[in-house]
Amino acid sequence: MGLVGLEEALPRRAGRRALDVACGLGAVSLWAAKQGFVVDAVDRSAVAISRLRENAVALGLDGLVRARVADVAGALPADVIGPYDLVVCQRFRDQTVLRLLPELLCADGVLVVTVLSAAGAAAPSRFAAGAGELSHLARTAQRCEVLRDVEGNGEATIVLRRTG
Repeated sequence: MGLVGLEEALPRRAGRRALDVACGLGAVSLWAAKQGFVVDAVDRSAVAISRLRENAVALGLDGLVRARVADVAGALPADVIGPYDLVVCQRFRDQTVLRLLPELLCADGVLVVTVLSAAGAAAPSRFAAGAGELSHLARTAQRCEVLRDVEGNGEATIVLRRTG
């Protein structure tokens, strides 16, 4: 998970909000809820969203995780609006959507994106980002500072913080 070691970089205020894009089974959503975030989680899989809701209830986090089915290919749902203190997108690569994510951050908000990458991959994949693709996003995001930009072993991660 791209959040490992970043706990201290996350905003520490009441009413923190998080967005988990293409959340899958919701490991990040549940982690964020345990940290006290109210989480909006979206994924196109009804099965995954059902599992996430069940797990949130089992962990006593159902009031903190708002999970719903939504296809985020090409765009975020119209009602997914910031500002968010934390935005996470793991293993989902849609350049249009990835370019939108920094704008959803509040001041001091953190964005974490991890995708498959061609850099150091054992085998080619049509799902992998080209070498430097996430680095380019990090460099071009407006009003953001780069906290982490790592690529290799078939994976790329960027972590940005919104300034001002």
